Amino acid sequence: MAKEWIDSDEEMIAVTGWSAYANYLSITPNEELDIDEIRSLLNRVKDHVHEERNRVRYVMNSFVISVGSYVPELTEEAKLVAESIGKVHVDVGNTACKVPLATTYIKKVEDKDRVGVKRKTCIC
Repeated sequence: MAKEWIDSDEEMIAVTGWSAYANYLSITPNEELDIDEIRSLLNRVKDHVHEERNRVRYVMNSFVISVGSYVPELTEEAKLVAESIGKVHVDVGNTACKVPLATTYIKKVEDKDRVGVKRKTCIC
């Protein structure tokens, strides 16, 4: 479903798709993941994140963080994508919310030696 939702013309459905896929990465054993598909989605983020809709940009950035944090085979590629996209600008309204810098976040996970450590459950 997530792959289908990612392509939706409706912003919040696309947000749900990217978010669901990122959460899927956090709980699914690596041997069950489609690495080529994830790599393709990383490239899609690299090529299109800055032209996407506001909330979609936010979750695409989070997807890069999830790949870098939970899929060791793609951590280096996720770091390259994170460097390539740089800071992702999102209008979060009049809130204290901030958009995490993917390079910094992935480095924190690496520094804690937590790359590839899966969660037991996730909340979308």
